[in-house]
Amino acid sequence: MCDDKNLPVVHSAENLTITFPKKNEHIDDKDAEKNRSLIKKDGAYTSDGRAYVDTVALPHLFATDKKGVNRFYNKLDNKDKLERGSRRLASVSSVNKEISERLQEPRDTLQRERLRDAEGCVNAMRDAPELEKIREVEESKNRREQPKLKAKKIKAENITACQLTRAPLEQDADAHHVERQADQPRKARDLSNIIVANKLPHREVHTAGAESPEELSALCDEKGWNDPTKS
Repeated sequence: MCDDKNLPVVHSAENLTITFPKKNEHIDDKDAEKNRSLIKKDGAYTSDGRAYVDTVALPHLFATDKKGVNRFYNKLDNKDKLERGSRRLASVSSVNKEISERLQEPRDTLQRERLRDAEGCVNAMRDAPELEKIREVEESKNRREQPKLKAKKIKAENITACQLTRAPLEQDADAHHVERQADQPRKARDLSNIIVANKLPHREVHTAGAESPEELSALCDEKGWNDPTKS
C-alpha cells in the first residue's frame, strides 16, 4: 500500500448521480432500501474514476458477517485496497467478484436474491455518469500524451543509454510500457511504467511477448540485459 501522502483523494458517492435498479421483487423493502442507502453513504470514488465500497457496508451487501468481510478484505491485492485512517475501502471490481462467487454457491434463495439486488446497486454506482465522464477524460489524456512520453521520461531521468542493453541511446529509441496499455490504461502516463529502449531490443521484447514485469524480467535474465523492473 502507498504512503498516505501518495494516496488519491477520496470522494463520497453521495456526490454522484446514481440510478439504482428497480428493487428486487423477491426481497423485502427494508433490505432493498438498505442496499441503496449503504451504497450512497459508504460508496466512494477517486479523482481518476475508480469506485470503492467501505467495508462497513459489506456485511449486508455480501449477506455475511464482519468475520466474512475481514477474510475477504485480507485476501485482496493491494491494488484493490484503499485505507484512510480507520476506513478500509475495497474496489468495486473486487466487491463484484466476491458477489459473483457467492451467487454461484448453493445458498438460500432469498439470500441469493439479496445478493443480486446488491450487485445491481454496486454496478449502478460504478456506472454513475460523473465517473464515466472522468474515465473519458482520462482516456483522452492518454491519447494526447502518448507521443510525449519518451521525451518526458528521458528528461525526468536524464537517460542517455538504452534502459535494456545500456548501449548508447539511439535517436529513434522507443518508449515501452512495462505493463501493456491495453491491460493497464491507468498506467499509460505513469513514467514508472515506461522504459526507453533502442528499437532492436524493443522489438525483441514484443517478439518474445514479454509484456508484463515478470516476463520482462525473465527475458532480461535470458539476454543478460539490465532489468529495469528492479531499478
